[in-house]
Amino acid sequence: MKKIFFSLLFLILAGFFLHLLVQFLPPYFSRTAKESFILAKKTSDQALAVRLEEGGFVRSRTAFEQALKIKNLQGKIQPGGYYLSKNMSVFEIIEVLSSGPIQRWVTLPEGLRKEETADILGENLGWDSEQRQLFLDNSKEGYLFPETYLLDVDWSGGDIAKRLSGQFDKEFKVLSEGYDDGLSRDELVVLASLVQRESRGAEEMSMVSGIIFNRLNMGMKLDIDSTLQYQTGSPENWWPKVSAGVKSMESLYNTYLNKGLPPSPICSPGEEALVASMFPKKNSYLYYLHDAEGEAHYAETYEDHLRNIEKYLK
Repeated sequence: MKKIFFSLLFLILAGFFLHLLVQFLPPYFSRTAKESFILAKKTSDQALAVRLEEGGFVRSRTAFEQALKIKNLQGKIQPGGYYLSKNMSVFEIIEVLSSGPIQRWVTLPEGLRKEETADILGENLGWDSEQRQLFLDNSKEGYLFPETYLLDVDWSGGDIAKRLSGQFDKEFKVLSEGYDDGLSRDELVVLASLVQRESRGAEEMSMVSGIIFNRLNMGMKLDIDSTLQYQTGSPENWWPKVSAGVKSMESLYNTYLNKGLPPSPICSPGEEALVASMFPKKNSYLYYLHDAEGEAHYAETYEDHLRNIEKYLK
């Protein structure tokens, strides 16, 4: 009787361990093509396991999570793009995922000059100085659309520049539908770059855009610090504080000396700034400033502007 009992127990345990082993095997044994697998930012190991199971890449989400523990890779799989095949075992999939993505997520904020954009791309994509220079040589200031991109790590700096500028063309075409107010595309981008650096939030951007238009229409100088920051910026500080002496320097970007818009954009504007440049909020203000908390204050006359300076900046 004991012999029969232990034989049954052995069969049960053998079946149990065989079942566990099967969970680590490929879902398909026939040759299958590799497929793109995109892992979003901040995806947990549990969510990753569910996606792999639902996508047919693993037989069991539990087996995948256990394999992560065995390999000591919990929380270490990087977001991005991979190529996986459904004839890979769980451990083969983990080997691919742990080797790093072939596409990386890169977020480019609004209001950066192209050198700052190159720094972010280089850090995320592992560029050397040659690739960084390739990007700069193929980039046009103001036309690198701020966005979160999934970028191939083996693309050249020139390829990435084309990707970002192509995205700008696509976005601008959509955003400018219905615009027929006289400014050219290049003028709108220059204006939007000023609005981007001089204000924050859609409502404030629309107000500042309206003020800039008021000044342009009256033939006033724009008196904008950010254009001089662009002129005097360096790798140590791309947006330095503007001193009184700098305001007298000879430069086409010195809007304290020259009327009209500067000759080119000073940064890459985002969607809100582009829309504000096309559809500004009409107002009667000619002046604005920001207090220590960043809140904007507007004035119709220079006297009112001086009072705002006294009240909010001193």
